[in-house]
Amino acid sequence: VLSLLLLLLLLASSTPTRVRACSTFLVGKDASSDGSLYVTHSDDGEGNPDVRLAFIPAATHAPGSERAIWPDLEDNPRYVGDARGETYRARSERERDEKTTRPVGFIPQVARTYAYTEGNYGIMNEKQLSIGESTCSGVFTAKGAHDGGDALFCVNELSRIAMERCVTARCAVALMGDLAERHGFYGASGGVEGGSETLLVADTTEGWVMHFVPYPANNSAVWAARRVPDDEVTVVMNMFTIREVDGGDPDNFMHSANMLPVAIEHRLWNPIGSDGHFDFTKAFSDGEYAHKYYSGRRVWGAFRLINPSLKLSPEYGDLRLDAPYPFSVKPARPVAARDLFAWHRDWYQGTPFDVTRAGDVAGGPWSTPDRYGGGDAEASLPGAVERTIALYRTTYTHVLQTRAWLPDRVGGVTWFGPHAAHGTCFVPVFAGCEAAPSALNVGNASTIDRGSAWWAHRFAHNLAQLKFKHAIEDVRAAQEKWESAGFALVDELSAGSGGATGGDGETSTTYASPAALTAASEAHAAAVARAWWRLGDDLMVRYADGFVSPSMDDESGAGDALPGTAVGYPAWWLNASGWKDGPPPPPPPRKVPNGGGGKAAGVTRGRVEGRWNVDRRRRGGRRVVRA
Repeated sequence: VLSLLLLLLLLASSTPTRVRACSTFLVGKDASSDGSLYVTHSDDGEGNPDVRLAFIPAATHAPGSERAIWPDLEDNPRYVGDARGETYRARSERERDEKTTRPVGFIPQVARTYAYTEGNYGIMNEKQLSIGESTCSGVFTAKGAHDGGDALFCVNELSRIAMERCVTARCAVALMGDLAERHGFYGASGGVEGGSETLLVADTTEGWVMHFVPYPANNSAVWAARRVPDDEVTVVMNMFTIREVDGGDPDNFMHSANMLPVAIEHRLWNPIGSDGHFDFTKAFSDGEYAHKYYSGRRVWGAFRLINPSLKLSPEYGDLRLDAPYPFSVKPARPVAARDLFAWHRDWYQGTPFDVTRAGDVAGGPWSTPDRYGGGDAEASLPGAVERTIALYRTTYTHVLQTRAWLPDRVGGVTWFGPHAAHGTCFVPVFAGCEAAPSALNVGNASTIDRGSAWWAHRFAHNLAQLKFKHAIEDVRAAQEKWESAGFALVDELSAGSGGATGGDGETSTTYASPAALTAASEAHAAAVARAWWRLGDDLMVRYADGFVSPSMDDESGAGDALPGTAVGYPAWWLNASGWKDGPPPPPPPRKVPNGGGGKAAGVTRGRVEGRWNVDRRRRGGRRVVRA
């Protein structure tokens, strides 16, 4: 067995790569407003993401078939080939020759696999099985078989196989754990930071949190899973949250057989010393990555939204050791999908950590919450910024809703939001759809694509930076309008229609066919994409060149007003940016004799405003501004 010293040397010599950093929620069915169970996930990527929502069709497989295992490729393209549906087929012979993805291994295939949607991870299958993901740190790391290592499975592939083979969350947890143990598991990065994983897994009745840690000593994995109480809500923000693991309570806990032996062997837990009860996070997590509060502040921020009366502290010493936050909490009120949309748009509004508060120069004069990362300066200067739940570089966010009382094809709804959550519009995609909406199925960061919903939202969000404090209100109005339309569509299709009357006198309910669900999701997603392209145009009209102008779509009559109202900068920004230290006013105006002792018309110098000389005379109802 690999010694502790050798493992530490292995970790120290590994070279980390970029890691994703995702925020997730899981809402038990008795904690929601209507009995729905929710799982969410923000896929917080980087500059070259694969933004596509892909549909993987159901399939039957001949006896003796093998299932190819694909490498962890999260940038664009995440896969090229013919094995995973129409989305990923090569578009040219050159692409087929140069970019076809090669499998890293194989496992035996099953007779039938379910249809599902995926992004970087499996999202929801036709049976309403749903998954969200959050990358974490762990004490061990491993390399994949495609990268010079032995491990076969990344969490992306585990989630897809669960989608293909399972109906229940319990099945998914057990299957993924078994595959990771038997074939080896590797994380998203080559280092401790981002080298472990968490999945939130739910069906129509229960939800689970599952942690994975690579174990390279024998090409395996250590894992643990805990069931979320039905009347509670949990969050995972890039760090493990499972503490106690009760092996005598299989209804609420599952874990790998090697969990305790590995912890003891590597002195991660001493069962006869002062360590006390076994704590999975304390033993196997490497804590927060990036900086202190990177995970914990989001956990605190999320719980303050879920139940403000808890009054949890935003401060702590060591998140791994102190365990300052509970695994899950009861919400202050029943949770609905709209709440989850809002929680993913949070930047600690109304708290001392609000990144849009006046006076925070990092947000600029118009108080944007976006804080761009990277670059030589950041690498050379010590420091950090608050990590919020809302994030400018999010590839997509999904809120997965499962409903046990409806047929699977209608009951499962993926509320999909392209790009950053605070600028997106969540649109419904039903579990019974036979294809992903075309607007959600395309997009490449290298080229603007007018058919891409991701590009429509990215375009509008970046234009909102012109005057974010003003523009976010336009964005919110569009979100309210179109998300309300999405809810109306789901309500309509969930209600069904009356069918034939049976012998017992009761009328059966007929629900939309898969083809009808596909058409409805397609039409709505296309309409939202068009609306967001128009929103981007409107934001340019409204806020170009520092002015504020009426909306193109203003129906109140204010649209008749002339454009170009100058609003200048807020006072706090002028003070912070050295306004008072700028050039002084010009000399006082000289007196011009006119022979009559009165003023000569039109010769008085206008009042100086900064560098602008403003003639206060009105011409045609408009102020004339001269440079």
